Amino acid sequence: NFLVPLMIGARDLAFPRLNLASWYVYIAGGSLTIVAMLAGGVDTGWTFYTPLSTMFSNTHVLLALGGVFVLGVSSIMTGLNFIVSVHTLRTPGMRWFRLPLFVWSIYATSIILVLATPVLGMTLTLIGVERLWRVGIFDPALGGDPLLFQHLFWFYSHPAVYIMVLPAMGVVSEIIPCFARRRIFSYRFMAYAIIGIASLGFLVWG
Repeated sequence: NFLVPLMIGARDLAFPRLNLASWYVYIAGGSLTIVAMLAGGVDTGWTFYTPLSTMFSNTHVLLALGGVFVLGVSSIMTGLNFIVSVHTLRTPGMRWFRLPLFVWSIYATSIILVLATPVLGMTLTLIGVERLWRVGIFDPALGGDPLLFQHLFWFYSHPAVYIMVLPAMGVVSEIIPCFARRRIFSYRFMAYAIIGIASLGFLVWG
């Protein structure tokens, strides 16, 4: 939020109010997950694997699901803001291959967030529907398919690895050349690699 506008020559992100709203949504989602943890936690683990999460778990699954869902909404709002900012607010003369590599990494991460997080939100909603109303979606005892959950869940969770690593790659790509006082080697190929890594997450599971 602080560095991207500076690096593209903008005063702020494209949607400042959306940016503030995403922060409040993030706090709300984090609060729900903390409450779920303090109330006893979730014995399904971080994956919410079915049918454990829909039939056998006696802990606060719905509360934790709600918290993760709300956090996902915050991620989508932030990702949209970064994508639009990079497309529309670059200073005159700053073409794509003049962008700092950190901006490239945040841009690629934002694309993953916008494309993959809705699938996670849909999957968590289906778990809640099955747990509340016993609709056969994932639970084989109700006629559901547990492998369907795994496919949907990992469609998000495999690209989530790149959500974590791409910004770190961008940071390293800025810090090392700065203190080495040299231009980074093969800037254009590094930019292609960042977008390629983001695409790879979807090609593997898509």
